[in-house]
Amino acid sequence: MEIDTNQKTNLAFWLATVNPALFGGVILTGVTAAHSEVVLNFFKNSNLSLNKIFSSFSTSDLHGGIDPLESLHKGVLVYRQGILSRSGWFLCPSSNEMPQALQVTLADQMDSGKLAPLILLDDGHKQGETNHTKLKDRLAISIDLTDVRYNEFCLDFDTKQNVNAVKAEINDVQIQSVIISALKFGIENIRPVYMTVCAAQYLAGINDRKRVEQEDLNLAASLILAHRAILIPEEIKNDAETQPPTEQEEMANKENNQENKASLPTEILIEAIKASLPKSIFEELRSNLRQKNKSGSGFGNRQKSKVRGRPKPSRNSPPGDQERVDVVATLRSAAPWQKLRKKQFKIAKNIIIFPSDIHTFNFEDRSERVIIFLVDASGSAAMNRLGESKGAIELMLADSYAKRDFVSLISFRDTSAEILLPPTRSLVQTKKRLSALMAGGGTPLATGLDAGIKLAQTCQRSGKMPSLAVLTDGKANIDLDGNPNREKAFSDSILVAKVGKKLDMKSVFIDCGKRANSNLNDLATSMGANYVCLPRTNANNISNLVKANLGV
Repeated sequence: MEIDTNQKTNLAFWLATVNPALFGGVILTGVTAAHSEVVLNFFKNSNLSLNKIFSSFSTSDLHGGIDPLESLHKGVLVYRQGILSRSGWFLCPSSNEMPQALQVTLADQMDSGKLAPLILLDDGHKQGETNHTKLKDRLAISIDLTDVRYNEFCLDFDTKQNVNAVKAEINDVQIQSVIISALKFGIENIRPVYMTVCAAQYLAGINDRKRVEQEDLNLAASLILAHRAILIPEEIKNDAETQPPTEQEEMANKENNQENKASLPTEILIEAIKASLPKSIFEELRSNLRQKNKSGSGFGNRQKSKVRGRPKPSRNSPPGDQERVDVVATLRSAAPWQKLRKKQFKIAKNIIIFPSDIHTFNFEDRSERVIIFLVDASGSAAMNRLGESKGAIELMLADSYAKRDFVSLISFRDTSAEILLPPTRSLVQTKKRLSALMAGGGTPLATGLDAGIKLAQTCQRSGKMPSLAVLTDGKANIDLDGNPNREKAFSDSILVAKVGKKLDMKSVFIDCGKRANSNLNDLATSMGANYVCLPRTNANNISNLVKANLGV
């Protein structure tokens, strides 16, 4: 039985109403403002209450606590209830921007049975810290509205129908088929399997059937298992289809006839789940596009900040030079002690605040990234490498405006290394410095690495996250003392690389020689970096390699 997106959506909301503790709620992906308006209008016109949980909500907004303004106004402690104490449905707009701390809190509330049903609206424009995976596991059904026009989207399930909802009987063979089907699609969690079994029982009950039939299982699996699939079962290929079976095969077929009949529901269920998968999922799964480590979005590591970023709970600490006092949190901390302090200091009207009450604002910001290009400018072949490096740096800089990346350039030749371009986003300044880059002389690879590592350390101290891209043929012949000595030059490079490994930064060595250099590969290994041999280089190749290996 094929049903459209609107029917799936209404069934999803109905199941979440029937048993909110089990099914948890609904995820709507690809939503627009118009889709959200349809959902809001439905709840406005129904007998169901809807409470909104925004990504910026603090702990006191969720669980409640002392209301400092009302307490000061009335002279007594006034407590306010948090939004989680309310009944009804809960809606999370722009859930993909939800911080991890809020996800953990909501998941804990759902596990304890204090929060359900929940609606997550995901517009797909931004990805949060974990893309609400903790909540996805607890919400049974996800509906994709990407291809549904807002004027075709309709939410009109019967909110009173759940009163007579009953669970039909289901046999062991059907339960086994659900378990096997889930495993074949790579779903190893028992929670969605149990949800699917119960959903099939409710769907059979709503159709006045006493026992679950195959179409109930198919519909339940398409609602709950299809969007969780991470594998596609391989097709069974029968190469001997045209050949007549032997006598032994006929006997085996007769003996296994009962087993084949038992496996039939599983095959039907697998085909039903396959039919419910999005069209693009086959290509995505087969090409391993659904991987955990994706390319970088331009943001660095999370770090504490005093002045900007995502608001975090205030800290109980005295303010420093850049920190601001959170007056509300400070008053909330001081309020319970006012009666005791007024008796102690015999003050009737004034508010008594101790240093231990002071709270300061706390933020979480993303560190800015710096891509350091370390270019070998030695020898006659350096002219080609420099031209390619210049093009690659300009290409990388073009992306840095949309992201928050800085670009830096260091060249090394003769006996020294020079920072030609400090970390910058200025396109004009970059072109001027690149045009003045000269080439020729020996290869002081250790000196160049040392300069790159020192710049990376400086970036880390200033709160930035450095990445290093080294473009060289690896034929070091100048040691750290500036003397021509190939063996010592390579050993010095290894020592410097081991120091760089302690910085725990992403690095890549791009071998531009005519042949692969095993010494350069060993050097990259000593630094914990990636090694790529690219004899025929161009600006696009270098830029793509840097992005792929540094996660830019």
